[in-house]
Amino acid sequence: MPRQAREPEKDDMGIFAKKECSICGDKSGLLSNKKLADGNLCKNCRAKLSPFYDLSSRDTAAGIAAQLEYRERNLIELERFHPTVTAGGAGKVFIDMNSGKFTLASERELREGNPDLFDLRGLHSCSFYARERIIKGDEDESDRFEYDFYLKLTVDHPFLRGLAYRYNDEPVANRRNRIREEEIRKIYLGQKDIKSGLSALLSGVDRKATEQYLEQYAIGQEMIEALTGAAEAFRATPRQPARSAAAEVRFCSNCGARVDGGAFCTQCGSRL
Repeated sequence: MPRQAREPEKDDMGIFAKKECSICGDKSGLLSNKKLADGNLCKNCRAKLSPFYDLSSRDTAAGIAAQLEYRERNLIELERFHPTVTAGGAGKVFIDMNSGKFTLASERELREGNPDLFDLRGLHSCSFYARERIIKGDEDESDRFEYDFYLKLTVDHPFLRGLAYRYNDEPVANRRNRIREEEIRKIYLGQKDIKSGLSALLSGVDRKATEQYLEQYAIGQEMIEALTGAAEAFRATPRQPARSAAAEVRFCSNCGARVDGGAFCTQCGSRL
């Protein structure tokens, strides 16, 4: 639950004065504090939020407190999460067909962190893309083109809906020209054999960069096939009996507050 805000003291009025976190009560300075719609958030509490959550000044203390409660439950649920399907490279998708849950993480993040768990039945769309970044060269060096690869998902979740997960560790870099993704796609789909395809690509593109791009492209396809296949298989299985209304945990879609019953949110008044 968010803390009750106290009246500021005289010494608290300066722009560089430390602010009290609305969640834990710790003090944070100008650079580490995040302003909320009705309070402040320290860097320690902010670090506990989902890495996919786009925090903004419109967020409320009640909504943040609700998400942190969810994150604590997620950490407990991870103890019962046992992947039966794994796909990917440095970043992976881990799927537990027994529980119908999946997560996106590196092996270390799964072992030591608190990656969000998602329901397979709540997966609506899944794709991947490469994000290009151009680093301008100087007089003696040409521009460098770098590529990172992302899995893009739309899911049912109380705090997240659309999210992008970077699954490569180091960017694919090419110093001479852009990598033509349409050619990569043709090679992967078998419309061109690898040898002739690489020959067409290598006019202005490093062979190593092209091969690395092709590898990440294949990893993205593998992750999509694993996720969509698991989701389809799990949706085909009979649902377990629904929990009673008393045991069902719900959250307000407007402010994120936990809802124990009724037709309206007790925090913001929105209709549920």
